[in-house]
Amino acid sequence: MIGIAFMSQLLSAIFKPDSRAEAERAKFLSRMFGIFSERIVSLWCDDERSLYQNIGRPTVKTAMTDRGYTLDFTLRDRRSDALYVAEMKCEIEYQSFRYFILTNADQLKHHKKPAFEVFLRSARPSEDLQVWVGKQRVPTAGAILIWGAVSPSGRMNAIKEFGLRDALSLDEMCRDLISWKCPRYEALLSERRTWSIQLFDGLLSSDYDQRSPRDDPSTS
Repeated sequence: MIGIAFMSQLLSAIFKPDSRAEAERAKFLSRMFGIFSERIVSLWCDDERSLYQNIGRPTVKTAMTDRGYTLDFTLRDRRSDALYVAEMKCEIEYQSFRYFILTNADQLKHHKKPAFEVFLRSARPSEDLQVWVGKQRVPTAGAILIWGAVSPSGRMNAIKEFGLRDALSLDEMCRDLISWKCPRYEALLSERRTWSIQLFDGLLSSDYDQRSPRDDPSTS
């Protein structure tokens, strides 16, 4: 498996399969994590100790088309107030963890969708790119990538080749939130844990209403 040796201890302990028999487990856990991983980024950005604050989802419009491409975050640098569009890519077990850890800039090239291409173009702002947050056009200073985990060389290569402002790691954000003892992070995970337990307990229980929703008069 390419890149496993570079995993941080935190996410490696969760997702790394110890054998081929655990590959299905890794796939299941990574998909579950993907449901709420964007919330983790938002919580990190909300904390005043983070480098960046999220001010909303940006829509990037180009002179070549009337269509706008909505990205994941608009990050404000807390030190300089500069704004950056940001896109998150967190592919964990896909192709045997091939894209989970950013180790070189070539890993970005397998994303071919127009929205990601516009994101990369936004790294070098130009007159033919307009960025809107809500109904307000905002000036931006570049683009920031958010990846699952990032090696030092991967960060440096991606920044150099694509002109990115930064390449942030979701793994490092989780570790920050743990060290900060962020109550909202703990509440999020506690809530998702409760929901998961309720789901599996329900699937195992015989004590449930076996009527079809179509048989319930209240749904008519």
